[in-house]
This record gives sequence, C-alpha cells and structure tokens, in this order.
Amino acid sequence: MKTQFENKNASEQMRAVRGYAIISKGDVPKKIDESTFTIPSQNGNGEYTIKKGAKWRCTCPDHKERKMDCKHIHAVKFFLDFNKKVKIENKGIVGQRTLCMYCNSKDTIGYGKRQTESGQKQRYRCNGCKKTFIEEKDFERYKGNGKVTTAILDLYFKGVSLRGIKDHLNQFYNLSIDHSNILRRIQKYSIVINDYVKTLKPELKDIWHHDEMKIQAGGKWKWLWNVMDEDTKFLITTQVSTKAKVKDSRKFFADAREQAEMQPKFLITDGRHPLTESIQREMPETQHIRVVTLTDKRTNNQGIERLNGTIRDRVKTMRGFDNEETAELMTSAFRNYYNFIRPHSALGITPALKAGIGVGMEGNRWMKLLKKSL
Repeated sequence: MKTQFENKNASEQMRAVRGYAIISKGDVPKKIDESTFTIPSQNGNGEYTIKKGAKWRCTCPDHKERKMDCKHIHAVKFFLDFNKKVKIENKGIVGQRTLCMYCNSKDTIGYGKRQTESGQKQRYRCNGCKKTFIEEKDFERYKGNGKVTTAILDLYFKGVSLRGIKDHLNQFYNLSIDHSNILRRIQKYSIVINDYVKTLKPELKDIWHHDEMKIQAGGKWKWLWNVMDEDTKFLITTQVSTKAKVKDSRKFFADAREQAEMQPKFLITDGRHPLTESIQREMPETQHIRVVTLTDKRTNNQGIERLNGTIRDRVKTMRGFDNEETAELMTSAFRNYYNFIRPHSALGITPALKAGIGVGMEGNRWMKLLKKSL
C-alpha cells in the first residue's frame, strides 16, 4: 500500500488518500468479475465501474477528464492489497449479537478479521442495511491508537505545526512519526469526518452571514467562501474557487442551500462582490442585505469577518494547501473543528451542539466524532 503514495505529485497523492479513506470507512468494492469492480459514489449518486488492466479505467468524471488514477481506482487497488494480507476468519458466522452502528439491528454477522500492527480488528456486516462496520471499541486499535490520532487532529487545527506535532508525539507518546505521515493521517480522517458531517441536518435560523477571503493554494491566490448562521454560529459550508464570478458564487449558495435544506429569510454580505443575482437564483425566498454600516445590528457582518481572521491565522501554520483540491479539503476540515470541537466564546458550547447535532462537551470530542464517522 505504501507504494501508492510514493513518487507522486500532490494531486496524485491526494487521490490516493481519498481512495484510502473510502476503504477505511467501509465502502468495499463489489467484484463483478476478475477485472471489473463497482464502488458507490461518495456523493450518493449511484456507483462507478472500475476496470483493472494495464491501464486502469473508471467511469467517474475525474478519471474521464484527467486520464489518471482517481480515488475509486486507488480504493480498488487498496482493497486488492488488503485481500492479499487479510486472513478471513468465520465469514458468515453469526456475530455475538453485535448491534449495527447504522440501524441498531441485531442481525449481524462476523465479516472477517484483519491483522494490523496493533492487533486484529473484527469487522461485521449487517443483514438489514447491508453495511459493514467495526465495533466502537475497536476504534482504539483502528489504524493505530485512537488517542494519538485525536491528539494529532486537535493540535493541528489549533495551529500547531506538523513539526511541532511530531515533537509532541515523541515527548508524550514516545512515538517517532514523520511529519508527512502525520499530514496524511490528518487528511485521511478529515475526509471520513467530512463525509459523515454532510449527512447531518443542523437546526438553523433565519439570518445567515456570508464573507469571502483570499488564501494561497499551490502558490496561487484562491477565493475562500464561507456562510454562517447568526444564531447558532454554525459554519454551514465552505468553498475554494480560482475566481469570484457569478458561476462560482451560484455554486457556493446552491451548496449552502442543499447542506442546510432550507433558505434563510435574510443573507447579509459585504459590498465587495455583486452577489444579488446569484442569491436570487439559488435562494429566491431570501432577502439579500449588503453591509452599509457596522453599527446597524441587522447589517453587522463582523462575526463572520472575525472567523475569517481566525482561518487566516490558521492557514499560516497549516500545511497541505498544495492545490485547490487539498485547500478545499483542509478548510472543510477546519469547519468541522470550528463547529464540533471548539467551544464558541459567545455560546459557551460548540456551534454544532447549539444546532442540535453536536457530540457533547465532555471528554474527547474528536474521539466521539470519529467513532460516529467510522
């Protein structure tokens, strides 16, 4: 598996990481014949067909457009590598009434054990919803110690550099992990959490705030778009784009509407870009308010501007912005840190908890979020 990450540029490595994340969360490729596999779309839009051969092929848009190994091809390659190393035991034997983590059904079966460096991991399959999963207690052993993984995530999104994290792991866990492996672990679990968070529906109110800022990705300036709910302080969605034209803003507001499954009564923006057309098309029920003064409460956009300042500070220490794709991933991951992990100073709790989808305030919130995501 290691060879799938070696001798690749940043874009190719990112696809390999995404492929690894697909397998990690249990989306196992379905074998059609010796050279053909299918794998579910991560957006829930059907499935893609992968053909194994001298030149691998996939029916997804990414592979068709770029003619390079996409995340689905990497997922199948990882799956085949796993099968060479995995010793399947007790397949088809009824499990010890292990509840399905998705539908709580007791109709589960043992679905093999995988030998890892930290021991064996039991996988189960639910005969009800047809999904595979591991018991929550197994997360502690899943791809290394869970406390180490959550420590890495917490330190990174609090602004500690990769080399600082490496030093922390060496001092407090007696572990020597290369900073590139640390970044790869952050990216992998960020993908898993992102996919889970997309399935949640926060309870939002009628006033949203939008702002945009510039960040660097791959040595080039990109636009980062954010929209936040005023009452819960929940950061609804983020988007990275090369330009700030109508088609870019329309895509962003359409995504915000779909993520929230609603339209606000008011959407407050600054006066930098003419967004009225995009808002009218994608949110026809919403009244667009452009900031006029900072003293008018209805048009005060300082909350999200402060958030952008926080993001700007984090970007200075966060590695991994090699291109637009990785910038999109890591800013979305920071959104999850902001919503689910970091208590908001004005709320005293996390925005996700205020919006009814949080993981509580006690204990290791990263661990709780990862268990739900896996």
